[in-house]
Amino acid sequence: MTLLKIDKVFAGFSAFFFLMGGHVGPAVATERSCSVAAYQIHWGGQMAGFMVSGRFSYNEARVPANGIVREEDLLSLDLSFYDPQGNLLRTYADNHIQPVDENGVPYVNFAFDTLTKQLLQDGTWKVDDDDNRFRNGFVMGEGNPDLRSVPGSQSGLAFWSRPSDDKVPHLHVDDWNDENGDGEFGFPIGFSSHEDVSFLTKTTQDRIDTGKVGEAYYLEDENGVVIVNKLASDFGALGQRVRVIRAKKNLRLDRRDLRRCRRLL
Repeated sequence: MTLLKIDKVFAGFSAFFFLMGGHVGPAVATERSCSVAAYQIHWGGQMAGFMVSGRFSYNEARVPANGIVREEDLLSLDLSFYDPQGNLLRTYADNHIQPVDENGVPYVNFAFDTLTKQLLQDGTWKVDDDDNRFRNGFVMGEGNPDLRSVPGSQSGLAFWSRPSDDKVPHLHVDDWNDENGDGEFGFPIGFSSHEDVSFLTKTTQDRIDTGKVGEAYYLEDENGVVIVNKLASDFGALGQRVRVIRAKKNLRLDRRDLRRCRRLL
């Protein structure tokens, strides 16, 4: 039989199979059900200049009806913390599933709006709100921000949004206190009790005026003369939001995410 005849026979069989209600096959069906979207996230602190960078992905074919991708919808979430000099402090691989708390529940709370392509970050760190999107916040890394005033209760690094609904939108990086009370990495305080912050609607000067900026980064003498200024932002700058951009192609990570997507079908 010639190749042309073989092609015609196969085409005829495929058409008959389709009309009889057959399916093309699991491999093709899987491909059609997996459309992996991957994004990168970046942030820099307003006072000290700590940095957080990461990548997350999800299946575009399985986005919830409200358009908000939460931690349970993620295929991956990898997050890295850097000090003000750009040195890597810690990477949390698959942060959407680990570390976990004493009940085995991941610490992460996450909300990505697929309609606006923004990480929802104005709200309180543990709030999920499908109707009022501005109320959603996040926590990544590890630890429970509610225990932040209990030295020695937890360790690790956390990146999280405002502590309660009555606070203006802002983000924090925390090196949770160890038993010695100086944190695992030993960095000086950037603002209040935090290693770094960014206030999304407040300038750096606004924060200086509160008197809560760490003396390692900004200090005036009794006459108002600046004697230390190692701030990571200009006096008139607003705190940086988490920036989200479409991730560049990465063969290794893209293959990993596609495998995970297929396993979840």
